Amino acid sequence: MKSMLTKTSIGIGMAGWVAAAGASGAEWKTSETGGRVEVSNGETLVAAWQARPLEAPKGGAKFAASAFFHPLRTPGGFEYTAVQPADHLHHFGLWWPWKFIEVGGKQYNTWEIQEGKGGHQAVSAKRLEGKPGEWKWEFHNKTVVKPQGGGEQAAILETATVTLTQHGKDGVAMDILLDQRAAGEPVTIVNYRYSGFSWRGPLSWNKGNSRMTTSEGLDRNKANGKPARWVVVSGATPGGKASVLMMTAAATPEKLRVWDDTMNGGNPFVNFNPVTDKPLPLDAEHPEVSKRLYRVIAADHEIDATAAEAEWKAWRGQ
Repeated sequence: MKSMLTKTSIGIGMAGWVAAAGASGAEWKTSETGGRVEVSNGETLVAAWQARPLEAPKGGAKFAASAFFHPLRTPGGFEYTAVQPADHLHHFGLWWPWKFIEVGGKQYNTWEIQEGKGGHQAVSAKRLEGKPGEWKWEFHNKTVVKPQGGGEQAAILETATVTLTQHGKDGVAMDILLDQRAAGEPVTIVNYRYSGFSWRGPLSWNKGNSRMTTSEGLDRNKANGKPARWVVVSGATPGGKASVLMMTAAATPEKLRVWDDTMNGGNPFVNFNPVTDKPLPLDAEHPEVSKRLYRVIAADHEIDATAAEAEWKAWRGQ
């Protein structure tokens, strides 16, 4: 296994690393470009992890984020994430910062990094040996806070174990296990209407050419604030249709923050939030926040509600 550090070198002889052939006969390949770990299946770029702060972010240095996935693409090449859209420069593809955390009796915003109160940052990465047909990494990240008076301190240490696999003939599955613990002082994850695991969808999708359905049978106009085991969004692409299915393994389904037709034209935004209603301490006794598991499936076809439910049951062994 080889590791990389985001502030010194994001790679120690990893470029061109090739994994075993996947189900389609293609090979998972890893390379490093411009501060990112890029993953390709054959010749198709499938995913990129931002391992270093963005060098030239929109809005200036205060938006120099790291620790997010963008771009993410289907096997057919459709890009299903958006980064720094004009309406929310602090949205970064697929990412999972907390909105507010409390440390030492003080509250910090670690979502809107432009406020300068805190943020979620990449630290290092390590390639893991996976099964044939898998691309597997362990990303080490931290949530930092910036107390008044200057300085920066780590509040949360995180290990994100990420596995990519070919899923059927035209899909990719991404499993993301998030393991978090307090770095020093006790941490409370403060309740808010959005916080946690989030996806900003392609800017080409809107209320007219895409549709959202949840495990509870709700569309984008009714799903906000409601619990769900999964959410699927399907929309038009230059080659036909694509779908993004997001699933949570939470014992009690997390509540959603989603946008309806009136918000940004119905562009997809999906947030699984375990602290919608109440704050939770970040400790082993509260795995709702300290140990979370998600799966994202992206495919070059429409995934309907029946197929989405079958995917969730197969994933959870039900």
